[in-house]
Amino acid sequence: MAPPLDPTEQQLRDACARMAQRFGWTDGFDVVMQDARRGRLVRLAVAHPSASDVSTGRATRPSTRPPFRPPAIGAPFLDRKRAASGERDDE
Repeated sequence: MAPPLDPTEQQLRDACARMAQRFGWTDGFDVVMQDARRGRLVRLAVAHPSASDVSTGRATRPSTRPPFRPPAIGAPFLDRKRAASGERDDE
């Protein structure tokens, strides 16, 4: 396995700016990178762009599934277990 590449400062700054906008961070880049947790999150966002809402350049295609439409309200309810047991309403 190849050793991980060190991200450039520009990549870190871009990822920090995106995350600051997304999460409402008001601190600057230097303060965020000094914080152990947020600095690690920024480094992870650079290392794994698809996990951090960053466009990877792949085009997305629209869904081919039809939208969900609930059944009509007036349809009668059929209890299949009750029908299989032989139970009837008139008994």
